[in-house]
Amino acid sequence: MRLLASGVTVIATAHQGRRSGLTATAVCSLALAPSRILACLNVSGYTYELLCRSRRASVNILAEDQQAVADRFAGRAGDADSDSRFAGAEWHNNGAGVPMLAGALASLDCLVVQMSVLDTHAIIIGVVEDATFGPLRQPLIHFEAAYTTSPLPAPPVSLRWTRASQATQHKSSSRER
Repeated sequence: MRLLASGVTVIATAHQGRRSGLTATAVCSLALAPSRILACLNVSGYTYELLCRSRRASVNILAEDQQAVADRFAGRAGDADSDSRFAGAEWHNNGAGVPMLAGALASLDCLVVQMSVLDTHAIIIGVVEDATFGPLRQPLIHFEAAYTTSPLPAPPVSLRWTRASQATQHKSSSRER
C-alpha cells in the first residue's frame, strides 16, 4: 500500500472537555448528496475511543506547509499526550466543540452516522454538515512512506461549501445526465 498516494488529513474529536486527533491517509469522499466521507481509524487509539462517545469529528485536509502538524498527530514529534498535539497550530472549536484546524486546505465538520469494526480498524462514515476552506495551495500527499506534493500549480479558485450549494449542484448535475 506504500505505492497508493493519499492526501494527508488530521481527524480530530472532542468529548466532555477532552480532545484527541490523529493523522490519517485512509480518508475519501463517499457520496455527494448528502455529502459523506469515509475514514479508517485504528480501534486501539484514544481518538477512536473519544469518537465512539462524541460521534463528531473534523477532517482537516492538510497543505504541503503543514507537514509538522501531520508529524505531530502521527506521534513523530514525541507528543505522547493527545492534547499536547494541538500545540503549535491554531485550532478553534466549532459549535459542537470539535477542534477545527485554522488554515487547513479544508476542514470538514462531520456527524458520524456509522462505524464498522473490522480486525484492527474501524470504517467511519460521516455526514459533512459544514466545511470551511483556508488559502488554496498545494496538498500534502503521502507516498512511499514519505510526504510529497503535487507537481501541478494550484488553481486560483475561491471555494465555499454549504448544504444549499450542494443541493443546487446535485440538481443541476442530475439534469445534465
